[in-house]
Amino acid sequence: VVTIRTDSAQATGFVITDDGYIVTNAHVLADESGYLATGIHAINYEGRRVELEFIGYSGILDIALLKAVGSYNSLNLGNSNNVQIGEKVIAIGNPLGLQFSVSQGIVSGVHRQGANGLNAYIQTDAALNPGNSGGPLIDTDGRAIGINNFKISSGESLGFALESNFIKQAVNEIAQQELGQGLI
Repeated sequence: VVTIRTDSAQATGFVITDDGYIVTNAHVLADESGYLATGIHAINYEGRRVELEFIGYSGILDIALLKAVGSYNSLNLGNSNNVQIGEKVIAIGNPLGLQFSVSQGIVSGVHRQGANGLNAYIQTDAALNPGNSGGPLIDTDGRAIGINNFKISSGESLGFALESNFIKQAVNEIAQQELGQGLI
């Protein structure tokens, strides 16, 4: 898990391949006018700054693919079709700039509809705040089952993560289009 920083924002991302591909939410990389922010880099857990190359994004699924040079330990993506209501989860992120914070909760619902009209979201009561965007929602086996995406601020404990199977789909579509091959 890494902190993603741009010239206009800070949020979270996570490494999905050992050769440095990182996923985050596309909205993390857009400035206030909606254009791609500049100065995109990551801060790893050791506090080291790593420059990132923007590969591509899926606007519908709010996923961006980035690349860091080097070798990394990746976070495995689970099969979101196997996620069960009541399952324990943790969310790792940078809420309000508090780097590498962890909150725990349960899966409150699956296949919830998002603003994009897709039933592609895990509902969780794990605390999600600004800065958690792009971070992983992790199951008790240590697999990312979702990417923290949004919360409903008018309610309590209503966070939503894009399901991991949709992450895989988006990453592979971006990689196929930009790199000529799928990644995961």
